Amino acid sequence: MKIILKIAIVLFLVTLIPCCNKDKTQKSKPFLTAKIDGVNYSFNDKVDLNGTKEISHIINGFNEELKTRIMLGLNLENQKTGTFELKHNTVLVYHSHNIFKGKRIRYIWHAKESVIGSSGTITIIKNTDAYIEGTFSFNGVGAVKVDTSIKKITEGKFKVLK
Repeated sequence: MKIILKIAIVLFLVTLIPCCNKDKTQKSKPFLTAKIDGVNYSFNDKVDLNGTKEISHIINGFNEELKTRIMLGLNLENQKTGTFELKHNTVLVYHSHNIFKGKRIRYIWHAKESVIGSSGTITIIKNTDAYIEGTFSFNGVGAVKVDTSIKKITEGKFKVLK
């Protein structure tokens, strides 16, 4: 009788363990974080996914307090996961808006195939019916002629709901 009770307890515990190990990332909120020139930033005020004719998936992360945004654009087409290098329709952008003497000034650093000195990748780790999750890094070159500086965006991570 004791052996049957022990077996029943072991079977109960074995069936309980898989219930506790479910993928918790499906329930977590969307996020987008990155280091910009070595400083940690969060772009979690709004994380969304949209697209255009030219770029099928555009992932946006916003930081309202700092008036900044990171945009990741790529064409997934038939490929659900993998690493995407800069090509015609893969673009990575960091926007910053500042108010100076009452005027709104927009700074843009971007990385795309046609921009000399830029580089970057987006890696899609998970692509389910509910969300896309991945990592990114890039060197964005100033898009305005008066500012050709480079912003180094590293350790980027995101999860966006579909």
